[in-house]
Amino acid sequence: MLIFTSCSFFDKPYIQIDTNHLSEKSFYFADLDDDYKRSSDFNRIWSKLHSKRYRPYHRFLEKKYTIIGTYKTFKKEYLVIKDQKGRKYKMVFDLQNFQNNKIPSYILFEDILFEAKKMIGKTIWLNNTFDRKGFFTFSDYNFKRFEPVKVLDVFSFQNIDHDYPVWLKIKTNIGDEAFVRYNGDEGRVGIQDHYYTSEPLPNSWGKETIRKILDEKIEIGMTDRQVRISIGNPDEVNSTSSRHGVGEQWIYRDVDGEGIFYQFEYGILTYVNN
Repeated sequence: MLIFTSCSFFDKPYIQIDTNHLSEKSFYFADLDDDYKRSSDFNRIWSKLHSKRYRPYHRFLEKKYTIIGTYKTFKKEYLVIKDQKGRKYKMVFDLQNFQNNKIPSYILFEDILFEAKKMIGKTIWLNNTFDRKGFFTFSDYNFKRFEPVKVLDVFSFQNIDHDYPVWLKIKTNIGDEAFVRYNGDEGRVGIQDHYYTSEPLPNSWGKETIRKILDEKIEIGMTDRQVRISIGNPDEVNSTSSRHGVGEQWIYRDVDGEGIFYQFEYGILTYVNN
């Protein structure tokens, strides 16, 4: 006959959770687009720390969470979070992604939401209004590239595996409304700007340069901002050195991975290698 002298026999196993640079950051789960939701089983991702039973995604919405850290077993690695009542949840997660800030795209950090809310009341200039992953509207109005609009509100939403899961509700001068994905910093490498926070085509650039930008063309002598606005942000940026000093090489890749190289010196385009 076995006699247990302590209830510790039934205690939950101890888990060593390692903190990291994202530990203690607060965040929210973004609502998901229906098509995106069907692309992956989001109801089989998160579970309680000491349980194998998954928690439905919708039960995480409209609540604030905090990243605790990560832990690993012999077979798997996990990201661990907690809610405001201290309840802990985990998901299988590649710890290398954590080191590189590559967290799930539906996680909306509180500081990003705060920065997005600072856009309310400001004027922005739209970019690619045909990109349904970064712009959508229920209006019949034809929103145009570079059109100025006013920011009315923000809301969290995700429909892809990258980019910020927060959107700006915007309105034209005649009252038509739409939604554009929040940029964060303009000019992010590998991610296109959804809008501009200052006039993208100032008259000081001259009619000829503006016409070329509208036609998505570039020419030697353009500034780096003019190139970005004309053909978008590069996929890669490398620092370079030459007899002229330190510059940058921008690489734009096509669907086959082939690159076009743009050389800048002191912010001015000096060479293009096809």
